[in-house]
Amino acid sequence: MPVRLIGRTLRATLHASELVVYDGQQEVARHERLIAKGQTRLDLDHYLEALVRKPGAFPGATALEQARSAGNFTPVP
Repeated sequence: MPVRLIGRTLRATLHASELVVYDGQQEVARHERLIAKGQTRLDLDHYLEALVRKPGAFPGATALEQARSAGNFTPVP
């Protein structure tokens, strides 16, 4: 979840192929459902607010590694 939602009570709906999360009536996240036991996926976009405040906080973070592996992250020279 985006860091701004930490501590809030959210509602999640689980569908055959996706998970949708709501803060009140507002949809705040939609992700492909992971089926296999122990699977995890971290969305780098959810970390951006924290990275703005603490840019060096996540140099080896799992979210960054997953984004790099998927080609969704372009390092700044």
